[in-house]
Amino acid sequence: TANVLVREPKLSELPIYVSYRNADPPLSVESGQRLIDTSWKSEGTVDHLTEDTDYTAAIRLKNLRPDTRYQYALSNNHTGYFITAPRIGVPSKRNGGKFTFLHTSCIKPRFPYNPRSHPLAIPGFEHLSKWIPKLKASFMLFLGDFIYIDVPKRMGSDIETYRREYRQVYSSPDWPDVSAELPWIHVLDDHEIANDWDANTTGVYEAAVDPWHHYQTSVNPPAARPGATYFTFTSGPASFFLLDTRRYRDATASKPATDPSKTMLGVDQLASLLTFLSTPASPGVRWKIVVSSIPFTKNWRFNADDTWAGYLAERARILEAMWDVGLRGGVGVVVLSGDRHEFAATAFPPPAGGRWPLSATVHEFSTSPASMFWIPWRTYEQKDDEDVKI
Repeated sequence: TANVLVREPKLSELPIYVSYRNADPPLSVESGQRLIDTSWKSEGTVDHLTEDTDYTAAIRLKNLRPDTRYQYALSNNHTGYFITAPRIGVPSKRNGGKFTFLHTSCIKPRFPYNPRSHPLAIPGFEHLSKWIPKLKASFMLFLGDFIYIDVPKRMGSDIETYRREYRQVYSSPDWPDVSAELPWIHVLDDHEIANDWDANTTGVYEAAVDPWHHYQTSVNPPAARPGATYFTFTSGPASFFLLDTRRYRDATASKPATDPSKTMLGVDQLASLLTFLSTPASPGVRWKIVVSSIPFTKNWRFNADDTWAGYLAERARILEAMWDVGLRGGVGVVVLSGDRHEFAATAFPPPAGGRWPLSATVHEFSTSPASMFWIPWRTYEQKDDEDVKI
């Protein structure tokens, strides 16, 4: 399957007819023993769009072949391409056996500010667009802060204010160049709600997640549980668990970081994550990748309590489950994160003399921002042998 997000506020365009075709080269010739069918196939219509969803709809294209390039077309004169995921456990044939994807976080249009630039210019996208064809990436994992509702100043707290921020990113002249053939998969972080959000579903939360659900989760992989805001999927040789580190957490200042009852994930999400880690991987799957909007390492010393450094007891339980994956062998565990506006790579070796071999070491790669301010001095510092700077 493939999910395509449509927004059409011009209701005179309705109904919107949806179709797709196989676009793998060579077209209309024999490919081995199989004739490539390049005819257009109908995938139904979009008959009804309303303000309730900000005039968006998610279209699911079904019965597609794995690792195949398709073209989709809509009757309101929009078209694009995508490549379906390879079979589980099998790398794509399109990149010399390499499995390549991108991850980052943090976008603000016209930031850094340039008075000569378009009001919705995103300089990071311009840079990214040059690398997408070179890297042959399968998808983008975007780890939150797709909008900055409170930077440089909060203009409101209602649904329309939040929706407008999403529309500005999607209306950027630089957006098509990073999305025409690159699927985006999304995680939630604080600036989609409010800075350092730790108030669960109270306050502005419902207004904030309205556009996040319409624009992002409607085309995300399936939720790990019905109604959940954390997600799982497998692509080729890797399985992914996309955490929600905002909705379920205890307030940052409510308990010490080492209190066993203090939770970042909540009971159900933690149980789902531990099940994901303990379940044997499918044949050919060599990696389990845990995606966290905020850093897993405690080595970031600025505003550390907002990261996993403020939830160390729960982190320790998760690390033991990750090391158990390495103990069984054959599968590695990687953590991906964003948020900090500076890069770092960290190793989490198991304690010496324990039941885990050194080969069970977990690694984290944290990358951001995509297009936002960067921190010109390092706030990352290793102080012990638990979180090792690479």
